[in-house]
Amino acid sequence: MTHPQKATNTQHTTDWQRRLRAHGDFLLLLTTFVTFRLGTVWFTRPGGYIRDYSDLIYYRSRASWQEFGFLPYRDYWSEYPPLFAWFSVWIDKLARLFPVWEDERFWYALFFGAALVVAESVTFLCLYLLAQQLWGERALRVAWLYAGLFLPVAMLNGWYDALPVMTIFAALTFMLTMRSARGMALAGLMAGVGGALKLVPLAILAVTPLVTQRWRRVALAGALALLVMAVVYAFAYLTGPTMTLASLRSLVERTGWSTLYALADGFTRLGKVVGDPFDPASTVGQYEPRTPQRLIWIGWMTLGAILLWLARRRQAPPQEAWRVVGFAGLTYAILLLAYPAWNPQYALYLLPFLMLIWPDARGLTYALLLSGLVLLEHPIYFNLIGPNYPPTTQQILGLDHTRLLWVIVSLRTLVLVAIAVDLGGLLLRPPARRLAPLLVALATIPALLWFTPDFLETYRAGRLATTPLRPAILYLNAQPHDWTIVASNLPVGRELRPLLAAPDRLILAGGRPGRVDPLPTLLAGGEPFVYVRTPDDADDVVAYLDASGACTQREDVGAVQVWRCHAQATPLAVFDDGVELAAAHLPDALRAPLYLTLLWRTADPPKADYTVFVHVVDASGRMIGQWDQPPAAGAAPTSSWTPGRIVVDDYRINLDLSGAQHPVRVLVGMYDPTSGARLPVSATVLPTADDALEVWSYP
Repeated sequence: MTHPQKATNTQHTTDWQRRLRAHGDFLLLLTTFVTFRLGTVWFTRPGGYIRDYSDLIYYRSRASWQEFGFLPYRDYWSEYPPLFAWFSVWIDKLARLFPVWEDERFWYALFFGAALVVAESVTFLCLYLLAQQLWGERALRVAWLYAGLFLPVAMLNGWYDALPVMTIFAALTFMLTMRSARGMALAGLMAGVGGALKLVPLAILAVTPLVTQRWRRVALAGALALLVMAVVYAFAYLTGPTMTLASLRSLVERTGWSTLYALADGFTRLGKVVGDPFDPASTVGQYEPRTPQRLIWIGWMTLGAILLWLARRRQAPPQEAWRVVGFAGLTYAILLLAYPAWNPQYALYLLPFLMLIWPDARGLTYALLLSGLVLLEHPIYFNLIGPNYPPTTQQILGLDHTRLLWVIVSLRTLVLVAIAVDLGGLLLRPPARRLAPLLVALATIPALLWFTPDFLETYRAGRLATTPLRPAILYLNAQPHDWTIVASNLPVGRELRPLLAAPDRLILAGGRPGRVDPLPTLLAGGEPFVYVRTPDDADDVVAYLDASGACTQREDVGAVQVWRCHAQATPLAVFDDGVELAAAHLPDALRAPLYLTLLWRTADPPKADYTVFVHVVDASGRMIGQWDQPPAAGAAPTSSWTPGRIVVDDYRINLDLSGAQHPVRVLVGMYDPTSGARLPVSATVLPTADDALEVWSYP
């Protein structure tokens, strides 16, 4: 006879086994999901080969202040809500228990990433549970599509938003799977916890009027969320009232970035919250906004309220799960459109909804377009192309890269608007096949292809502006294009080639001990060539050229020497007192501002210090741009010049192109700042008048 208790236990075991078998495929996927993400956060770095940078560096630097006894909300204000600020400190306390590795961020990143993987796994489980309500047997498809997206994996490496995203989907899961007062209470608690991590999760409460027709339950969820927030902030206030109030102010007064609103205000840099965190009165905004941000915010929120009213009129609550999820996705699309700032991790709040609502080509198209634009902006635009170059580099960059940011932000906004419109249509009229994703893709992809040459040109200009070989590259590009350029240092050759005006002119000599080819052929032919000499060159190559006696003219050009072999230096112009203009580098097209680089040298050191003048005049003789300065902005006065040294002299000249008559000429010369007398031009290959050289003419 079977014992009743044993039979009951056997029945329970059988039920669990049946459930596990029913979800076996998902459990396998969940296992690979977790292990893949753990491997990502532990064995890769954000930015890959582009740049090792993420907010993780910032989180850790702030958290490490606890070593000095400084804690967030007590001793300094934080732009993050209390729970995350404290969470980061706890992670740092755990990390400091272990001996420091070569990269001191190692243990912090390890534990931080592990916590985010747990949060991401909970989100993944919630997605599956919600997908079962929406799609039944097709729920696994939602999980597969989300698991295959790259952006959520990339964001795990350096941004904490997986934590608040988890609370959003946990709250939504409680609402829709329980459909009870307990479910609404748990949803409110999760929204409150999320709000104490980042304010964004509180927006999930906007769907509660669609989940239940009982306003008491709606109020219960809202009240519990506010209670959690109140408890957290009350504790923070008790520990540091001044810094808690300053932290709240930082949430309100921060300025925007990387949105159309910020671009309209003229702000094109990478945004952040500024100010001294130990000063509660510190200014947190980076600029004074001109766009009415609060009015814009109120407008978007009003639109959201109207859509909620329409959705509730469309179907009395409790509404079907797909309607609730659809309105939740619409809420976050509107929120992202309304917020004056944009960071790459913000897409994480929308991607799960796209896969949940449209587990097909439609949702995947939106997700890939949004992910691609996010990655194009950061890290590609802000790091690879480099708009955050220091002012000294901006002075010589020679390109307006902000137009590329306008393109990226405009296309991203277009995608967000299309998603919002598509979700609104889904809720307000019966589902139908629409062409919105296809139309957005047809607008976005050709636009990106059209601007690809601009991206490459801007990247090239940035590399030229930052390489130590820039003086040598400008100098080599000014030489006759039939001259061969020789180098024996492989890294230098690799850096030179793509930045030369004629890359095919460059050849590498040596490559093995005792080998000097193709130098014997070049020297025997008697053709002119130049050799780029570096301190790390192969001794055999240098000795061979020295012994040949063909490379007698040698000049220091930045970090390298340029040897002329069978070639004579022909300057653009020779002035009195030993001043020579070796080359001038200008853009091919006239645009404001005008970037100009002059390369000077001397055969006999000048006896006085002269000032360079650059005049830009139109066909009528009107001066539309001017700049006077000592060479290299005073860093290389002419009296200090020595033979065999090239002086690099950069200019950025603002132009008044309104009504300018073409051709526009660029005139260059020198004068004595004491007497004002121009330095006479004794010889030149350029047009000249009144001792002013016409170095360029724009038709």
